[in-house]
Amino acid sequence: MSVFAATNASAPAPAPAPVHAASSSVDDAELILNVDIFLLCALAIFVLLLLPRAAIRFTHKREWVDGHFLRSTVIQTPVSVVRKPSKRDAMIAPVDPAHIPVPKQAPTYAAYEFDDSEKWASTTDASHTFASHADLIRKASTASGRERRRQNVPTHMPGWSTMLPTIAAFLRTTIRPGLTIGKLFVELTYISVLLYAGLYKSNPLTQPVRTGFVAVSQIPIVVALGTKHNVVGMMIGFGYERLNYLHRFAGRLLVLAANIHAIGYFYSWSIAGNFSTHIAKPSTQWAFVALIATDLLLLLSTDMFRQKFYNSIFIPSHIISAILFLVSICFHVPFAVPYVLIATAFYGLDRLMRIVKSRIAIARLRPLPDLGMTRVEVPSINSGWRAGQHVRLRVLSLGMGWRGWAEAHPFTIASVCRSPSGEGLVLMCKKAGDWTNKLYELAQRADYGEANGIGSNVRVIVEGPYGGPGHAIFGSFSGALFVAGGSGITLALGAVQDLIKKDLEYKSRVRAIELVWSVQDPAALQPLIPLFSSLLAQSYNAYASLRISVFYTRAPASPDAVRAYRLPPGLTLSPARPKLPGILQGVVDRSAALFSGHKERRRGRGGLTGIIVGVCGPMSLGDEVRRAVANFPAERRKAIGGIELHEEAFGW
Repeated sequence: MSVFAATNASAPAPAPAPVHAASSSVDDAELILNVDIFLLCALAIFVLLLLPRAAIRFTHKREWVDGHFLRSTVIQTPVSVVRKPSKRDAMIAPVDPAHIPVPKQAPTYAAYEFDDSEKWASTTDASHTFASHADLIRKASTASGRERRRQNVPTHMPGWSTMLPTIAAFLRTTIRPGLTIGKLFVELTYISVLLYAGLYKSNPLTQPVRTGFVAVSQIPIVVALGTKHNVVGMMIGFGYERLNYLHRFAGRLLVLAANIHAIGYFYSWSIAGNFSTHIAKPSTQWAFVALIATDLLLLLSTDMFRQKFYNSIFIPSHIISAILFLVSICFHVPFAVPYVLIATAFYGLDRLMRIVKSRIAIARLRPLPDLGMTRVEVPSINSGWRAGQHVRLRVLSLGMGWRGWAEAHPFTIASVCRSPSGEGLVLMCKKAGDWTNKLYELAQRADYGEANGIGSNVRVIVEGPYGGPGHAIFGSFSGALFVAGGSGITLALGAVQDLIKKDLEYKSRVRAIELVWSVQDPAALQPLIPLFSSLLAQSYNAYASLRISVFYTRAPASPDAVRAYRLPPGLTLSPARPKLPGILQGVVDRSAALFSGHKERRRGRGGLTGIIVGVCGPMSLGDEVRRAVANFPAERRKAIGGIELHEEAFGW
């Protein structure tokens, strides 16, 4: 990353005359400026390609207020029922059981008893929630009379992946974990531009100043792509996690250019025999500080440090090394000052926005042993996010350890915005490391009775929301399929709840919803049966049909325990891996069945608007979903209006 540019101003490095003559015909500063303008123009073209969809998105009033800032709003609904202290042998919900009507032509299940069906949606101790969802089931619709008279379904704008499915499928092809052909194409294009900037009429060994200009010019790009409030992402509708790979790649190229720049001067000075003279100059000494700082940034940003020592080594080293680099490069060469100021402005904007988007609140914790997760519920925050977005969570408790209280971890929001149940913002944090293990232990101790008997109340800082589906609107599609693996169920829960809620408010086009969850142990289903049952019950009063399929891949400890589950119609549990091509075909068929001549028969205007497929889980599951979407018959894809894929992944 460091730059030893322009040290030859006072003592030019000796080089062959013809090379100097060739170099003198090119103004290095002007060339680099033109390259930066070219990169900005490429970004502008990309923004223009996505502008129509962004414009359609923001024609909806709710898109201006949701997805940007978390907040608390007053919801005009009946007060939800709060559960009592946890007792395994007690009935918790002091409300009349919500009756779930059985749809016509539904198959008869001998194992399902009517008495149990009345209790599916009640809050019992098997539930992972603090609030009952029974009040949601009894409401036929949450829309006002005016909304019922005026159907306000969102306008659909197809994405480029829908219009160019073959190209989109090719670009999504995985080369190795974390790298697709599309990402590789972007990286090759980027490195080609920088190679032109560094090598056009220039020899890196005899005119090393050019590579210094290249390195300096990339400082704002690297910083901008590394911030949570990514300026580039804001313009194209991508979350920072989707552009993190480009931040890492640009940073490596910056370090490479800086080291080539330094090696070129070392070579020139050694040939001329005046290495010691140049190395004693203050500007060169500042350059050494910058070079060491950038090399440390690269070394401590490798996968080992990011994955195993993210908060203890990676983050502190990144901050300290970046500050040293930016300060020393300004003392090294004045040309770098404008670039450093731009980078500082990007970083300052990011820190300011992170403060503005942070909320201090009281959260309730509850362990979910069957899932190996901790449920975090923040009742005071009930609005401001979109389905599929995530937040960064800090837990201000000494139970998290001497350093754990200062760590921020990302978690997908598993609840719906402005939920009438009153549960607010809900996170489900899987045990996957020291921090999440401590969070689970903190909730577990309280649940055993050390605090208040129903979970631990702790003070938290919630920062966000971030990410999400970008300019796509889930409710504008005709059908939706969400595939989750393990803890990836949080994406599906938030999205399905949001679609059902919007459907009851006459604000959704979706008519067929399928949720597929793949787990290892079938016992993972038990804590979510009440929530799944309430969603299915709400769908009986909505136009959208909902099906939930749970697949498990490991033999249960007790087969009798699985047979003892009382599952409502629409919820299935199967000992197999999901056959995604067939499931996707079923969603397409159900969505098309509600249309006649490409016109909707029951609600809304216009034809089929395609299927949205969301996936969150292991990389292998994501590959299966991509193959299922790519191999879907072209004729059926065109008839349904296209199939669009939304993947949730974090790149660190």
